[in-house]
Amino acid sequence: NDCIKFSLNIKDPLLEFLDISTGKYRNREAKFYHAIVHLDHCLNCGSDNIVHNGHLYSNVRYPALDASLPVFIRIAKERIICRNCQTNSMAQMELVDKYCCISNAT
Repeated sequence: NDCIKFSLNIKDPLLEFLDISTGKYRNREAKFYHAIVHLDHCLNCGSDNIVHNGHLYSNVRYPALDASLPVFIRIAKERIICRNCQTNSMAQMELVDKYCCISNAT
């Protein structure tokens, strides 16, 4: 986990890397890093009385040293429901802006 963060130069503390794989993306070989973003409190009221409500998966394009092998980070963002204020929230991070699929590192 920390080795992957170090090699990709990512400092986001909420991002946890799980696995690395290679696969096809638009008929080209690509490298996929699988990660999850944890959320332990409500973003609206700050309460920790929450219920986990699944994940939203997004593929984030990340700059690669080798242009022939594109790099993607497949991120599972946790969704929660707050029992205190009854709002839905989704984990956010510094690596990607909200509603974007290209990393801020590019």
